[in-house]
Formats: sequence, structure tokens, C-alpha cells
Amino acid sequence: MEDEELLKKAKENDEEAKNLLYEKYKYIIDILMKKYYSSQRELALDPHELEQEALYAFSDALNSFDKTKEVKLSTFITVCVDRRIKKMLKRYSGEKAKLLNSFYSLDYDYEEGLTLKDMISDESTDPLYNLTLKEDYQELVTKIESSLSPTELETFKLLKNGLDRSTIMLLTNRNEKQVDNAIQRLKNKIRDIIKD
Repeated sequence: MEDEELLKKAKENDEEAKNLLYEKYKYIIDILMKKYYSSQRELALDPHELEQEALYAFSDALNSFDKTKEVKLSTFITVCVDRRIKKMLKRYSGEKAKLLNSFYSLDYDYEEGLTLKDMISDESTDPLYNLTLKEDYQELVTKIESSLSPTELETFKLLKNGLDRSTIMLLTNRNEKQVDNAIQRLKNKIRDIIKD
């Protein structure tokens, strides 16, 4: 059967005619797949996906071939498939595609029962966890401060700012025994608040 007759039947969705044309011109797809093999590997593109694009282009070529243009069918198929493959490679070589292809899903199960999110999560870097810790700390400090006498409160604030006993004695004009007693009362009150 001639190409012209097979094309006519293929355009009428005759599967046998399409298969015969495919068998006859499959070598074009094979040649072009080899031609772009290194590009496909460089982009980490699935060869089956590229071949599917080539087959779509082949099918489109059969449907849109116009014998009045005086072009050989094999040449037309080659141009159509080549353009489609180049277009796909260009799409995958764009910066955006490179970024998208380099991402890993946080919810994908990489190990038995462990997602990437589970494997890399760290409570200390979790903003919600940090916010909760900060709120809990602030609540505890407020509770402590509200239970202290003016002398204890002054001593507590100075300790909280990292000052040592001798510096606190100088700043408050108190002797060592007075500062030690204030610190002891502070410790006892804080211990009681934490126990509650």
C-alpha cells in the first residue's frame, strides 16, 4: 500500500494504517532520540517521556501532512518530531524547570514511615515551637516578677541581665549578706512557681 493511501486511512483513524506508517518511519524517531540523547541525560529527563513527545509529534505529522506542499512524508515527519523534541528540551532546560526538578517533596515517604519533613525537622528551628517557647518563658517571667518584693525584683532583673553578685552589691548599695538573702528568697519563690 502506498503512503498516500495509508495516510488517507490514518486520517480516518484506521489503526492498522497508522501502525504500518509507524513501522515504516519509526527509524526517524530512533535517529532523533539518539541525536538528543546527551541533552536528555544532561537534563535528567526520562527517555520514555521524550519518546512519548516524539510519538505525539509523529501522530500530528500524519494528521497535518499536506501532499500539495510537495514535501516528502519522511522529511515532514523529521521536521515535526525534531521541533517537538527541541521544544521539550528547551522547556526543561529553563531555570525554572531546573529549580522545580531539584526540589524534594517534604511529604514523600523516603524511608519506611519517615517523610523528609520528619527526617530534617528540628524543633529548635520550628518558628511555631520557638514562638511557643518565647511565650511560655515570658509568662513564667511575668509570674515570677509579680510574686517578688521590690528588693527581690531589682535583684532578679540584674541577675537576668547576667550581672554577678559583686556587681549587684555595687549597683544596689547592699552588702553581701543582703544580696545572698535576696537571691535565696528568689530561688525559693521560683522553685515554688515552677512546681505549680
